[in-house]
Amino acid sequence: MPTFLEIVVNVPHVEGVFHYHLPDDMEGQVHPGHLVEVPFGKQQVQGVVLRQVNQPSVQETRPVSALIDNSVVLTGAQLALAEQMATDTLAPLSACINLMLPAGLSQMGDTLYTLHIPPKSRTKPAPTDLQRRVLDLLNKRGPLTGRQVDRAIPRTRWRQAIRPLIDRGYLAVKPILPAPNVQPKSVRTVRLASSPAIIETKMVDLGRKGSLALDRREAIMRYLLEEPGPVEVSWVYAASGGNLQDLRYLAERELVVLGESQIWRDPLEGIEFISKEPPTLTRDQDLVWKEIMSGFEAIQLGKPQAPYLLHGVTGSGKTEIYLRAVNAVIQNKRQAIILVPEIALTPQTVRRFLARFPGQVGLVHSGLSTGERYDTWRRARQGDLGVIVGPRSALFTPLPNLGLIVVDE
Repeated sequence: MPTFLEIVVNVPHVEGVFHYHLPDDMEGQVHPGHLVEVPFGKQQVQGVVLRQVNQPSVQETRPVSALIDNSVVLTGAQLALAEQMATDTLAPLSACINLMLPAGLSQMGDTLYTLHIPPKSRTKPAPTDLQRRVLDLLNKRGPLTGRQVDRAIPRTRWRQAIRPLIDRGYLAVKPILPAPNVQPKSVRTVRLASSPAIIETKMVDLGRKGSLALDRREAIMRYLLEEPGPVEVSWVYAASGGNLQDLRYLAERELVVLGESQIWRDPLEGIEFISKEPPTLTRDQDLVWKEIMSGFEAIQLGKPQAPYLLHGVTGSGKTEIYLRAVNAVIQNKRQAIILVPEIALTPQTVRRFLARFPGQVGLVHSGLSTGERYDTWRRARQGDLGVIVGPRSALFTPLPNLGLIVVDE
């Protein structure tokens, strides 16, 4: 018996959930929170798995087409939050779920339009002006999606206009689901092909004696002999003056191996900070901190706790309490979200958290590039980040074991 899934589809103006089944080759691979591709009407669309169901609501279910991301994109807590938001606000569940996906990952189904040569026996109709614009566009640029045609011929009813061309076979249409337009970033790397001792015996015939190429290749090899593992080629170029042709020359002689490595796009990478030890608390801070600590201890014993509200003017030391609370949850193998107004996301604010938790802070806000937001989302999903700092949208970060939310002002 196949596994049946309840899935919310990413289709505008469509509410509710739909039931699908897993094909045999996908059994055991798809779970709640996974992003999948499914058929919907004549389209292929994205969907997020909500849960498994014992009995589908329809007599015949259609199979899931593909798994888009091998890791779940929404945690169990996020799925529950999305359903609660949809219930409380009467918003479509798909809209609530899309809030939790990074820009570029969520895609909607589309249609691919291609020029097609119909049978010769058919009479060629005289196209209208709008039909001619579409035909000329496809002839010039090749097959295009509906959204691409929308951008090229805006504010027209071109879809309605070309329907006779489709019926007569002059245009072919195919439903498609565009791939996510954000991907992990990779860089080219190079490393020694074997141990330094062996490489040094093989460093002959690197170029014509006295040539600039020989000097560059020798400089590359000297640099790599000092490096224990793969190195980004840009670093090698900067240190040696070499280029890709030099690396390929060395690779052909089995002196080096070219490869690729994924890197994180981190908006905090260039921010300088100095690690600091926690300062001594004032009397009022100490009283507050002891109260909060008692709450943490109660939670660990399974006792529910109400949120704490800190009263204090600017400069009264509230942030130090936040920092200590974050440290407490990190020590307990959990993560924290710090929600601040967008205007408060200054380098000074971020440095305070970086100084206390180096290498564990992620930044989320609208000013970041799509790639930076995607990589921060991925690192948080993997549990590599202990602290997320950002405005209200940071609340939707997929932390696997959230232990603290601070709402600052």
